[in-house]
Amino acid sequence: MKKVKTLNDHELEKFSRQIILEKIGETGQLKIINSSILIVGCGGLGTSAATYLSMSGILNFGLVDFDKVTLSNLNRQLMYTENDIGKKKINVLGKKLKEINSKIQIEFFDTKFGKKNSQEILKNYKIVLDCTDNFPTRYEINRTCHLNKKILISSALHNYEVQLFAFKAWSNKNLPCYNCIFPQNKKDIPYGNCNDQGIISSVAGIGGLLQANMVLNIVTNARDDKFKEFVIFNCESNKSTNIKVKKDKRCKICR
Repeated sequence: MKKVKTLNDHELEKFSRQIILEKIGETGQLKIINSSILIVGCGGLGTSAATYLSMSGILNFGLVDFDKVTLSNLNRQLMYTENDIGKKKINVLGKKLKEINSKIQIEFFDTKFGKKNSQEILKNYKIVLDCTDNFPTRYEINRTCHLNKKILISSALHNYEVQLFAFKAWSNKNLPCYNCIFPQNKKDIPYGNCNDQGIISSVAGIGGLLQANMVLNIVTNARDDKFKEFVIFNCESNKSTNIKVKKDKRCKICR
């Protein structure tokens, strides 16, 4: 993946509203541009996150999804239209991202993320976005990210709620991983998804937007406090709750 060393006139103008922010500046914008992001799941979360990250200037993306666009996707999955029904999600999303920024480089993974291919898929990326809707895949993403020292940003949707997490337990013995919060063998974890629990379009969009925002915060100011809590945002009441989380000393993944 090619690294940008200095901003040209086009980039200075395009990202000028970000660059004038004191906490970003030209140095922060270069960090954004040179980041590499893997998005696992190109549905409601993934399309929203990818759109805003491409608009922010990130050039290096990996897109993982094996599904095709369906009619029921269109109420919550940004960038897909009726003309895209039946097409591969990664191909449609990749094309739309390049329309936002023609310099974007995309690696396509038309497959299901699993134990057999996980390390090969994420090897070129520093930050991984879990935009999936099932626990088995989330556990595998968490396991592989911890093993390969990748930052993981995970979002989950439940009715009107968005849950946001950021993990890098490999960097600090006191930081938790996903399995610390949701132990894999715990019986009372709700194994549902949007298909059976329901969702409205704005909730999915906000979930992906919060993931994108977390990426930008970490890239420009990677303080450990972001990895010590998870956020629950209720889109019906517009109230946000930050919950402190601790490492599970018995965790089979990060202990």
